[in-house]
Amino acid sequence: MRKLTPELLDHLPHDDPGALRSRRDLARINFFLGNESWIIRSLPRAPTHITEIGAGDGFLLSRISKLHPEAEISAYDLAPRPADLPARVTWHRGDIFAKSPPAHGGVLIANLFLHHFADAQLATLGTWMQGFDTLLFSEPLRTRLPLIMGKLATPFIHPITRHDMRVSIEAGFRPGELPAALGLESLGFRCRESSSQRGSIRIFGEK
Repeated sequence: MRKLTPELLDHLPHDDPGALRSRRDLARINFFLGNESWIIRSLPRAPTHITEIGAGDGFLLSRISKLHPEAEISAYDLAPRPADLPARVTWHRGDIFAKSPPAHGGVLIANLFLHHFADAQLATLGTWMQGFDTLLFSEPLRTRLPLIMGKLATPFIHPITRHDMRVSIEAGFRPGELPAALGLESLGFRCRESSSQRGSIRIFGEK
């Protein structure tokens, strides 16, 4: 069963020294997990609209904007717009539940974001997603192995990261759980799930 515990990073000022160090840790963890590479490989050949929710530091969308200069790109996050984000990326700051989705649809990306929400919130987010054509989600896989791997990384990461990594895995998903919580089948999405040995579960959905 999923266990939701508040993550420390979510409640620190964006420029807090510990938060800055933890975000650097998370960038390295993301690279190790291969999440961003999987998302980039899974994008349609010539996407016209790309949206990321929980865009964080904007690193993924910065990479995507270089690879797909023809695409219209939008980002949603509680954090302020990153200073080095390409100007053509539209940044929507605030609570995702208080924001309207882009009218154009297209591709929706969520990388290590959806595990923050309880099932009732995920059901609401599913409705928010219904206008998109393609979904690319990568989230923590809730199994014993990622927890063990997280403990092995303890000497090399900040205490904030150490705490948040554990609670992220505990709030993560097993096969079938996330598409069901979002109600993707009832919204007309056909989903494929896969998991990596490094601790990610991935959902590719399309209409």
